[in-house]
Amino acid sequence: MSSRDPWSGAGENTRAEVREIFARHAAAREGAGPGTPHVERRATLPGVLRLPARGWRALPLLGKLVVAALAVVLAVLVALLLPPALQNATDNEANESRLRAANLERIRRGLVASQRPRRAVLDFRADPAPALATAVGADAARRVVRGELDGPLVDTTCRPVERSDVDPRAPVFTCLVEHGIHGEYQGRELVSGYRFRGRVELASGRAAWCKENPRPLHPDQEEFVVVPLSRACTG
Repeated sequence: MSSRDPWSGAGENTRAEVREIFARHAAAREGAGPGTPHVERRATLPGVLRLPARGWRALPLLGKLVVAALAVVLAVLVALLLPPALQNATDNEANESRLRAANLERIRRGLVASQRPRRAVLDFRADPAPALATAVGADAARRVVRGELDGPLVDTTCRPVERSDVDPRAPVFTCLVEHGIHGEYQGRELVSGYRFRGRVELASGRAAWCKENPRPLHPDQEEFVVVPLSRACTG
């Protein structure tokens, strides 16, 4: 091997290929200018929003036609199916609203009938409470027979309402028709039953009473309807 040419031991073709590689690198450095480091250049990826456009440009003509046809079919399906679906949802909501309103109206009519004042002329001497309790108890018993209340019923008591705006000539009473089922809670007896509100005119003995329907234990019930008692019973 010659000291002047380190490639003298290699074949002529090998030496020519190596010289050609060196020549290309030298030409690239001269084109970049003196002192400019060699940088490998690569195409940068576009942003996320530009990827569809780049993909569209990369598609061949047949691919673009297929994508356009699919887009047209999808638009036609949306135009055909979306309005009926929206109309169906609107109709369902309207039907649910009507059913809910009809149910609330049915409950309201039932409460109006249940709380309708019942009337009688009582016979008493001084205290109208026992006579009113007898009349209210008899009314509750008739309601049990009609299936409006659950029995058995055991006793009825009426107590005067201590209220400043009550006319002393027509006292108001709260009556409790006790249910035959009793319970106990933390050592204390629980009395269940039905509440009534009654009013008695002392001069004539005319009485009117209404069944009360108190709020449920869970006031968040949507189907609970409030119907005020008649003034004939509350004064």
